[in-house]
Amino acid sequence: MNFKLSAFTFVSFCFAAIVSVPAAQAVSLTTIVEGISNARGVTFGPDGTLYVAEPGVGGNGACQPSPSTLFQPICAGNTGSIVRVKTDGQTDRIFTGFQSLAEQPSGNQGAGPSELQFDSYGNAYLLTGYAGYPGNRDLETITLGSNYPVPPQQLAVFPPSTPENVLNTSNLAKLFKADLNTGELTEIFDFAKYEIINNPDGGDVVTNPYKLAISGDRAYVTDGGGNVAYNIKLDGSDVKTTALPLNIITNPQLPQLPPGAELPPGLINFLPPDENGNPRISIQSVPTGGAIGTDGAFYVGEYSGFPYPQDKARIFRIGEDGVPTVFAEGFNAITELTFDKQGNLLVLQFSDVSQIASPDISNLPGSLIQLGTDGTRTTLVAAGEGLESADGLTIGPDNQIYVTTRGVGPGNGSVVRVNTGAQPVPEPASVLGILALSAAGVGSKFKGKLKQLTHKFKA
Repeated sequence: MNFKLSAFTFVSFCFAAIVSVPAAQAVSLTTIVEGISNARGVTFGPDGTLYVAEPGVGGNGACQPSPSTLFQPICAGNTGSIVRVKTDGQTDRIFTGFQSLAEQPSGNQGAGPSELQFDSYGNAYLLTGYAGYPGNRDLETITLGSNYPVPPQQLAVFPPSTPENVLNTSNLAKLFKADLNTGELTEIFDFAKYEIINNPDGGDVVTNPYKLAISGDRAYVTDGGGNVAYNIKLDGSDVKTTALPLNIITNPQLPQLPPGAELPPGLINFLPPDENGNPRISIQSVPTGGAIGTDGAFYVGEYSGFPYPQDKARIFRIGEDGVPTVFAEGFNAITELTFDKQGNLLVLQFSDVSQIASPDISNLPGSLIQLGTDGTRTTLVAAGEGLESADGLTIGPDNQIYVTTRGVGPGNGSVVRVNTGAQPVPEPASVLGILALSAAGVGSKFKGKLKQLTHKFKA
């Protein structure tokens, strides 16, 4: 077992991403709002108000080990909110004091409010994260979890809590309809209960709802802990799930551990060597970003699990049949996708390089890439140009691109507007990608000395 770290034509399975992406010219960023803790999803309301999910920094409540922090504890508090920026520039917070989980005392790796989105009628919906064994959430889920099995290796590393030590965070790992005027939340779906009962990918029992997209009367959610993409009616019925496949890595680069240190059991799944004797491992998908294409399919980007292999993150297309096919590949640590009004797919990378040895995951070199409808691939914002550890992405009513950056740590986060004069440059070896786009219809932390092996995603 490997812990969750959290075809209509024959060519539509792969968008070849073989060479480096040409950098854009004359990019600049304008800061819209800053001071956000563990900044997550960003969106605009019907009236042009901007909303940013702030998972918060946890608190001094009960704790649980989390796959998101390689089993270091995250602790409960009431520090989450939604940051609101009105059209006149005034900033405030709504849903303040929302339940939150994070490392202590750093306040990093927050899980709480993940994203706010709107349907075509202007109704608001709130998605909340979690990052751990769902039974630990509250007394109801710990009781429910006692009736369903937990894999043995999970029991050894991050077992269920005792009833007196549950987190008491009953509003996490849920989808709500949200009244932005009164603050009232109406529960639509409980991902924690669903994971306990169904465990769609058949692995360890973990949930972390990460990103939300809405189309028509349906919500589309990526669960970076469950390795699942959800498709749910907005009344909570007709639940459809797609488990994202493991990624097979040949000749993986594994971290060099300090003397005497060992990887937690089950963190890496070693496979038999290939026909040439090369070592192989399988890693979790860790689906994060998600967007609805003009063809109605759900496109899902993955962060990729430990040990975060370079250039191995994929983008999947999930059509009406619920079967995931690889639409594009060759990325790193994808945290969000969105389509612009021209049908180009924008891909946000938390980091351009593997974070395996980075001591500071709040300042990794993120980037923004455009996949054009004609098969071109263009870097709109290159690594080192201001999108460090970026997480949220949206197109504003002004048709400009907005990104949440510095998505790890208390008060680090901001939202920036991307001002770019990029000119698309066709990528070599992109014929398969052109055909696929046309056919689709859319253009660780360890304890002690291992603390530097940290990672970003919320498993």
